[in-house]
Amino acid sequence: MSICRIMLFSLIFSLLLSCTKKESSVVVSRGYGEIDQVLKDSVSTVFNGKCYTIIHVDGRVVYERGFGGYDGNTRLLIASCSKWISAAVLMSLVDEGKIKLTDTIGKFLPVYTAYGKGNITIAQLFSHTSGFPGNSTQGYESNVLSTLSQCAEQVARNVDLAYQPGSTFYYGGLSMQIAGRICEVASGKSWKVLAAEKIFNPCGMTNTDYGMTANPQIAGGVRSTANDYIRFLDMLMNNGIAYTGKRVLSENAIALMEKGYTADAKVGYSPYPLALLNSRNFYGIGNWRDVTAENDNLVENTSPGLFGSHPWINRSKRLTGIIFTFVDKGFVKTTPTCLKIRALAR
Repeated sequence: MSICRIMLFSLIFSLLLSCTKKESSVVVSRGYGEIDQVLKDSVSTVFNGKCYTIIHVDGRVVYERGFGGYDGNTRLLIASCSKWISAAVLMSLVDEGKIKLTDTIGKFLPVYTAYGKGNITIAQLFSHTSGFPGNSTQGYESNVLSTLSQCAEQVARNVDLAYQPGSTFYYGGLSMQIAGRICEVASGKSWKVLAAEKIFNPCGMTNTDYGMTANPQIAGGVRSTANDYIRFLDMLMNNGIAYTGKRVLSENAIALMEKGYTADAKVGYSPYPLALLNSRNFYGIGNWRDVTAENDNLVENTSPGLFGSHPWINRSKRLTGIIFTFVDKGFVKTTPTCLKIRALAR
């Protein structure tokens, strides 16, 4: 065979390999057949033909299936699923003693004191009870040409409080940008460096980041995979220890994340159907407290995203899971099915 023919054959073979999509692994453990059927029945109508679901119990895979070419390494923008991750970044600095949830904005960003907004606490910033509107009309929190420092400065000067701090729950991303800037000031590092050092690297989240901008959207800008996100959830379930054996967060930090901060707040706006929740103390630091038991003890929490991805933890079942998808404004469309799957998981 001539050299040219060998080279041509090698080229064709390489192209064929590159065009071949490896099938997603399929795991359907005993008791998970009903979940499998729900996904098969709904994937085309609810998830636009594409989703990937993985469920762990004590870190062990009990269910896994992808549809439409999605697998555990499919990388997507996860919108508000980011809030849970960002909360963990914040709590890593609480562990280090560099910030406290009771600290006020003015301690780190004096410009807020100058504009009469310095007494808002970090806990209020990350539980949507700061008094700021959910998002700014100017779009400061989503300006990719800005920096996080510039964003925080502009908010201080140009965005008025809509409510008395602590009085009202109003869901959004603006206040989390301010908290992100506080973390940068307290640590002397950029938010993206902090996220990589404190959460992504120790959890083995090798395909997760906040994009290219110097003004990362703390509340909704993470790009990730289901495999990475389930590692994050397993770390939380394992009381702060990653699958690598490295301690990422203290048990106290996780307890503070999962504590409720909305008991005394009226609801201004919530995208999540609060009628489905069994507690008025329904939001922690970056996560929804869906199911609570006696004495307000947390059973199940979540942080679903605008595009339909839906992660959750059930502590009573030692269960973590994520339904991973990308549907334009898919939260409303996918949530009922995601909640049904969660109820069936055992």
